[in-house]
Formats: sequence, C-alpha cells, structure tokens
Amino acid sequence: MKKLLAATGLASMVAVLWWTDLLSTLAEPAAIEQTVAAAGMWGPLLYIALAVGLFAVFLLAPPVWASAALWPWPIAFAYSYVASVLASVLTYELVRLFARDWARARVPAKIQSWEQRLEARPVLTVLALRLMLWANPMVDMLAAVSTIPRRSYLIATLAGLLLPTALHVALGAGGIAAAATAPWWLWIIVGA
Repeated sequence: MKKLLAATGLASMVAVLWWTDLLSTLAEPAAIEQTVAAAGMWGPLLYIALAVGLFAVFLLAPPVWASAALWPWPIAFAYSYVASVLASVLTYELVRLFARDWARARVPAKIQSWEQRLEARPVLTVLALRLMLWANPMVDMLAAVSTIPRRSYLIATLAGLLLPTALHVALGAGGIAAAATAPWWLWIIVGA
C-alpha cells in the first residue's frame, strides 16, 4: 500500500510539472521570486516544495540562487539547506523502496568490485561525492542502490551539503560580481 501511494504521488507530481509547464516557468529565478513573494507567510514552504520538485529534474540551483534575493543570507541558506537535504533524502528513500532490488540484480561484476571499494568507507565516499557534485540526484540513487548503510548516508549528506549549499546561496547573493573582482590567488585557493 505504501509503495502504491508513493508511486501515485510521484506520478502526480511529474504529471503536474509536465502538463502545466510549471517546470520551465519555475526554472527562472525571477519567476521563483514572484511566486514565493505572492505566497506570503506560506512562501518558505512553497520555496522548499519548489526546490524539492526541481531537484528531481536536476534544477535545484536556480531556486537556491534566487533564495538570496528573497531573504537575508542566513535565512536563505537555512531554507536552501533544508530543501537540498529533504530532496536528497526523499530521492534516496524512494529509490531504495522502489528500485534497489531491481538495480542490484543488474549491476555487472566489474562494477561490483568498484562498489565494494566505495562501500569500504561509506561516509567518506558520500561526503566526497557531495562536495564534488553537491545535491545531485544521481548521488542519492547510487547510495540507495549500494549497500552503504542509511546512517552513513545521512551523516555524510548532512555534512556534505553544508559548504556547497552555502556557496550556491552566496553565488546568488552577488557571488558573480564578487568573482569578477576576486584576486588571482583566491582562485587558486578555491580550486584547491
């Protein structure tokens, strides 16, 4: 029953995004700002719901960039962090519930040897993937299909999403202008 309910909810969300053209409209930071501002006190919840929905189609960045225009930086970071964690954990749980057994049965032997190496240090593996790829649904899918323990995934996700989310919020809060005037040595530090 839980699987049927979750599948129906997911299918409904995809159908609404597809048929209403809401996805292309909300991929623009200005459209997100207008929608959230019009929602009044429901704005933060609407923002988080929009970000979670866009995460499923690899578009979490536009609402996170727009968040700095909606709220002061600490609040924008808090909402964006909650949205990225919620979207990641929701994706992880849905894949684990619906596709884990199916995918595990189809993993080639050569990939399984790499998977065993990755699973030897699960927290470090997920943390590194988070720092490199931020809130990428593929990271959650990989972790859900693997034998990485749920606790390790959660710890690494909570820690690994902090810095990249802060950087994305800062990017939306004028980071592009700041980057254009940054000294050369700062780029070396950022690259390292």
